[in-house]
Amino acid sequence: MSKDKGMIHIKKLKILVLAALVLSTLTACSMRQEENSPVNVVPSESITVNGNKSTDTDLPSISIEKIDKYEGMEITDWLNEETVVLSKENEELQKMSLLENSESYPKSIYLYNLHTKEYKTVKAQKNMFLGGATLSPDKKHLLYYEYSIGDIAYYLMSMNAVEQSTVPEDNLGIAYTAEWTDDQNVIGASFYGGAYLADTSRNLTQIAELQEEQLFTVKKTQDKIYYITTDGPTFQLYMLDLVTKVKKNLKVENAEGITLSPDGKQMLITQGTESTRRLFLADAEANVLRTIAEGSEVTDASWSPNQQMIAYQLKSNINGVDTNGLYLYDVVTDKSVQVAANVGNANIRWSPSGNKIAVTELDERNYNSSIIYLK
Repeated sequence: MSKDKGMIHIKKLKILVLAALVLSTLTACSMRQEENSPVNVVPSESITVNGNKSTDTDLPSISIEKIDKYEGMEITDWLNEETVVLSKENEELQKMSLLENSESYPKSIYLYNLHTKEYKTVKAQKNMFLGGATLSPDKKHLLYYEYSIGDIAYYLMSMNAVEQSTVPEDNLGIAYTAEWTDDQNVIGASFYGGAYLADTSRNLTQIAELQEEQLFTVKKTQDKIYYITTDGPTFQLYMLDLVTKVKKNLKVENAEGITLSPDGKQMLITQGTESTRRLFLADAEANVLRTIAEGSEVTDASWSPNQQMIAYQLKSNINGVDTNGLYLYDVVTDKSVQVAANVGNANIRWSPSGNKIAVTELDERNYNSSIIYLK
């Protein structure tokens, strides 16, 4: 795998979406955690689902035990039911000296035990913001990004090396997006155009069939790659069959995001217009099965591990009143229920059992996270 630490300048507008998440930390103030301030949230007696009033007898059987809030923390993954992966300012390091008049501390990556309230440092580096950390499905490797001045750089490291003073790592220097496809492999869009595959054995290869494509996002499941191109007046969703090498236009215009189901047989598609966002449930060929939600904003959607529930953030206007919250959609009953209010710009991660949901929000200055306990 390439060891070149140099990063080229960002040439695509799409990277601004990701860069903004990191750049916001430059003005972050010192953080504190409300460890003992659970907030109980009870779904309202009636909510609006896809524009139609729904009574409480129609709602899925969902009970919220509590919601714990963690200010100044970016929870990005789960090691197990009691331990999350998070990023926060590290006050044990000196403030960022690379930034003029900065009052921000570097951000480090930790494991945090929800029961004992104890932190374990995974990766810390002076003058560097670290974040976006996600574990491989087998929990043996970590994918994360670094940022200070310049472009974002993605890295891979072994979790076996956490106890070491020097952590071996591999720089995915061509990447402006990256995510796990399985225990050993990562896929992402490249600064140079097209997409790449990287593995934990230091192998990095460009995907030949996509070298000429200008990509917004790319996903892989089994022998298929789904990607959204930015060529032309609208974003287009395509599928590449890795066996036949055939590309197929799935005819979904203005596609802004896709989330594959755990078994790879379905997907969630976010489609945008000038004024609205729609969240669709579709099959593996992008044939729309249902419209889950429609509003002015849908920032994330996530499958539960058993694929029976979908958590999503939605902002909409109902009878002239703006509503902004986190919803759970029951795939079997085709019903949604709001489980948390005032949730915007969210990143959603289910716990391995599906009994908890970590929600991280980015406001104008900081990351804040919540963990929702279901029963």
